[in-house]
Amino acid sequence: MQVIDVGKMQIDQLIGEVDKMGISQGAYYQGENQYYSPFFKMKLFYEVAAEYKKLYNSDVFSAINCSFFEQYQPSTQLSFPVKINGQVVTGGNSPYGPIKQPKDEFYQNVRLKTLVWNEKEVYITDYNPETGKPLSDNQVQNAIVTYLYSDHPAKVLANNPINRYHLMGTLNKDGNDGDESLAILTVNRATLDEAANLLRSLGVQGDIITIDGGTSTYIFNFKLGDIMLPQSSGSISAELPHYLGFRNRKTKPASPHIQVSQPTGKIQVEQNKPYLILWRDNLEGDVKIELYEGNKLIQTISDRTASDGVYEWTPEIPVKPGYLMRISSVENSQVFGVLQL
Repeated sequence: MQVIDVGKMQIDQLIGEVDKMGISQGAYYQGENQYYSPFFKMKLFYEVAAEYKKLYNSDVFSAINCSFFEQYQPSTQLSFPVKINGQVVTGGNSPYGPIKQPKDEFYQNVRLKTLVWNEKEVYITDYNPETGKPLSDNQVQNAIVTYLYSDHPAKVLANNPINRYHLMGTLNKDGNDGDESLAILTVNRATLDEAANLLRSLGVQGDIITIDGGTSTYIFNFKLGDIMLPQSSGSISAELPHYLGFRNRKTKPASPHIQVSQPTGKIQVEQNKPYLILWRDNLEGDVKIELYEGNKLIQTISDRTASDGVYEWTPEIPVKPGYLMRISSVENSQVFGVLQL
């Protein structure tokens, strides 16, 4: 059981770089096949933990795997929409959800749920695939869409087997309006019903949701190390596309870093079509994003943008193979990361 007080702890979304954008493949954001559903690089759990520790050192508390995903390949689409620091990065692509022709008719009218958090509160609310709410709301900066635990395919289609699961609910421990704590329960050998009942006994009163679990289940803690590792089985890989990291907030990092994860294949960046630039940093100030050919500056994509790890870019010029994308600190240009196109 982990209890994360969002007033004291930062929740970071750690996601692999984009291989291809999946234009108009989004199934669950503002209408079916209306948004993009990118293929994100699958990343080894120990690489993610090492990068996270490099950025925040002892401020790191833990990390877990997060979103369901669709392809057991070097890169994969995520099942449902995700919003990271103000940007909806995917419209999802699962066949087991409220689309016109789901894999199972149960999911045609299922109601998806959204986990939303900020520095004051965390809550779970209904998700509307047609409007995109609440992800479409500007005040919502970070959110993931997923199932109520009772709608998990393992429970609906597989008779609620004993397995590994992550379940989440919210808690109000300070007595003020709104829930300020996220309760994350990870079980090793239990049914979804048993896990949900345990969360209820620990004080969760509202909706209970699930995120990716089963053989993918992962928990890392800074002091204890790897508590539960993903299990490789057949086509299932220990590489995963989306993680949540939890850390204490700190005024200044010990050493500034910008990390860019290279995709598994050659990135297809097309003129006049959107592309998501993703990186991780521990900077206080803004970053500059530039396009280079070798040492030659081709274009300044952004003179200054927030160091929040995500930027949507629609190139107005042809992007040649071998171009480099350079993300650098505005305050110190020697702190930078590079993405090979």
